[in-house]
Amino acid sequence: MTEPTTLALKAKALLDAVDFDQHGRMVAGQFVGGNGGLISRETIRAADELRKVLEASQ
Repeated sequence: MTEPTTLALKAKALLDAVDFDQHGRMVAGQFVGGNGGLISRETIRAADELRKVLEASQ
């Protein structure tokens, strides 16, 4: 069974990646970077990592 903290860490990594793809990072009161809502390789990788953890827990 997967440790809950591992699941939470992978889920947070995915949420952070999606948030960055959508908005970028807040720097000096402005959003900088991001991918305009397009899914980056990092986000796909984070989703795959979460998927592996979820599959291992079944």
